[in-house]
Amino acid sequence: MIKPLSISLATFALAGSLATSAMADEGANREDIDSLLRSAGEYGFSQFEEFSVDDDDQFEIEGWRDDGWQLDVDMATSDGSILREQQRRSETPDWSLSADDIDRALDSAQQAGIEHIASLDVDPMGRIEVEGYDDRFRELEVRLNRETFEVLGVEHDD
Repeated sequence: MIKPLSISLATFALAGSLATSAMADEGANREDIDSLLRSAGEYGFSQFEEFSVDDDDQFEIEGWRDDGWQLDVDMATSDGSILREQQRRSETPDWSLSADDIDRALDSAQQAGIEHIASLDVDPMGRIEVEGYDDRFRELEVRLNRETFEVLGVEHDD
């Protein structure tokens, strides 16, 4: 019998306290995103499909555990509490991103001008998109190559 994976509030307490002040409509800074992603790893995520910082104080993460279970978790950035969690049996796709892949993608997005990260996702074709804001809080979308993490395009939404 497989037990549902649950998590204590303590696991996300540090991430929630670090992220509270920086999370807003303008995304989050890299330090806060890194902290939240470390907490996601502690939760059990080993591969990622997407994550986003929502306007209503939520960090949403979708991905997989090592055993192939697909995870979909929403947590409050203010206090680290789990707002919603879902799991289903699945297989981890080759195109998913590891924590190291996400780190490389975020490095490339920052080099392309993103200062505040709103979301990152990868699709089955291996296209990575990072959305966020530059240092003047103008919206940016950065498209990356999945294999090399090279910037393929930057779109400014003025």
